[in-house]
Amino acid sequence: FFTPGNNMQKLLPLLLLLLAGTGGSKGVQSHVSEQKEGGRDAWSAVDQVLQTAIAGHSFPGCVAGVGHAGADWLYLKAFGNFTYGLPPPSNPDSNPAVTPDSLFDMASLTKVLATTTATMVLYQRGVLALDTPVSDPTLLGPAFAAQGKGAITVRNLLLHNAGFPPDPVPGFWEPAFGCPQSSKYNPNEDFSCQAKIFQAVLDQTLINPPGDKFVYSDLSMITMMYVVGTVVRAHGYVREEDLLSDCASAARQTQASARTAAERAAADAAKSQCYYEAFVRLQVLTPANMTCSQFLPHRVLWSQCLPTWNDTTGMSPGPGYRHRVIQGQVSDQNAYALGGIAGHAGLFSCVGDVAQLSKRLLFASASDPWINSTTVKTFVTIQNKTQSSRGLGWDTNDYTMNTYRGCANLSATTFTHTGYTGTEVCNDPEREIFTILLTNRVYPVADQASEDRIHAARQAFNNAVKNAVDQSRRKAAHTVL
Repeated sequence: FFTPGNNMQKLLPLLLLLLAGTGGSKGVQSHVSEQKEGGRDAWSAVDQVLQTAIAGHSFPGCVAGVGHAGADWLYLKAFGNFTYGLPPPSNPDSNPAVTPDSLFDMASLTKVLATTTATMVLYQRGVLALDTPVSDPTLLGPAFAAQGKGAITVRNLLLHNAGFPPDPVPGFWEPAFGCPQSSKYNPNEDFSCQAKIFQAVLDQTLINPPGDKFVYSDLSMITMMYVVGTVVRAHGYVREEDLLSDCASAARQTQASARTAAERAAADAAKSQCYYEAFVRLQVLTPANMTCSQFLPHRVLWSQCLPTWNDTTGMSPGPGYRHRVIQGQVSDQNAYALGGIAGHAGLFSCVGDVAQLSKRLLFASASDPWINSTTVKTFVTIQNKTQSSRGLGWDTNDYTMNTYRGCANLSATTFTHTGYTGTEVCNDPEREIFTILLTNRVYPVADQASEDRIHAARQAFNNAVKNAVDQSRRKAAHTVL
């Protein structure tokens, strides 16, 4: 908002970059310990952090970028390969090296790159007020008020204090839920469960009263997908012909086979998923010049996507669902059951596109008709310090409330988000820089040891960047003097 082998053995190299006890999420970190670099090139320390992370099996490969208001990068490098050695499914004859153009499953970065940004656009247009109840007739309607959800507002969804559990139980992908594909050994990624999942959101129960407590919930952002799509459809921001044909035709087929008026209405309302995707594609990604970002990458692009987890076993994050190594399709099981388009996961992107959006938000002008600096400040500022470090959709690096601190010692006002697959973006308004670290840390298994390693890598990376930026600016100031 400016105007201009052994898990400990693998983890040890990264922990040497952090003092013991500062890298976990077991308490408040007022300051994350960092390694000072003395006289050598501070940017080489960033290289070392990422190379050490790969050697320690934090992830097979990564792309890291550091940008500012200018057209050039302060830092942009790719390291490693798609896997630790085995050829990925879509690259049967090789294990490609990661490049800056490689595509990543963004996982929960979808929440901010797509869903929150779409919400910001609609908010600035004046067609989506933050304190409107989701059960309002202009949004999901009175049916959403079932199970005590009548008081939930758009703001509650974006703050993750709507009262939802973290995930639906059973998951949409689990056979117990009853999606047509889930009973198959190799389920297709399609929209056959579209209406059933929408109805499940309407019927979802709460674990807390709305507004009472922060609980990070994919259900909140799945619901926001339907809210965005409903508003977009009502205001004619995208046309029926703009919808992905598979998405729209699934809704029509479900409507045609519905036995009651209520089922037909639910099937029609579920079509808001299709309107959400079209709006994100045409009025979020396009104006932000995010040319590689997309839901549902075409099969010809799968060989450019880093693989995520091995879904052939019952190991974490199992149990096995699709029974193959996932590459080019969304790894998140609930997003897969939704057909690959979801408000919480499903977007694929590259480092250059994430940078495009970071620049638009971090350096937004007061007069930008798309998203202006006032809108940005509304969404990226911490909202309720008694509950969490969250802004609206975005998280912040608040030193008191954020106990994860993936952005480490970048400023407390840094707005940020992480993705389960190993993605992260940090936008520091005080230093006027942004950092991007894209990895596939879930390959081949996403267990607790993998979580610990990516946490340490994120903090070490961002502290090395902070040191490099601060050192270069001190040198520049000294030269001027």
